[in-house]
Amino acid sequence: MRQWPPAMQLMGIGWYVATCIVLGVVGGVLLDDELGTGFALTLVGLALGLATAGWGGYRMLQDLFAAQARQRQDQAERRPPSEDAPVDDEQDEEERA
Repeated sequence: MRQWPPAMQLMGIGWYVATCIVLGVVGGVLLDDELGTGFALTLVGLALGLATAGWGGYRMLQDLFAAQARQRQDQAERRPPSEDAPVDDEQDEEERA
C-alpha cells in the first residue's frame, strides 16, 4: 500500500487530536446536562480527550518518524557510491600493492 505524503499524515494527526478533544468535551457537557453535575464531567471529558489525543498523537508521530527513517535508509541503499566517498581500507591496500 502506498504511504500518504508526510504533510497529509500530519494533517491526519491534527484532525485526530482535535476530534479526541472535542468528543471528550461534548460528551462531558452532555453528561453534565443529564446528571446536573455542573461542569465536573466536562473537565473529566476534557482530561480524557487530552490524554487520548496525546497518546494517539505520540504513537502516530512515532510511526511517521519510523517510516521516514526507513525511506531515507532505502534511498541511501539504492544510491550508487559517489567518487568522492572514502574507499574501504582493504581496497586502499590492494591499490597500493
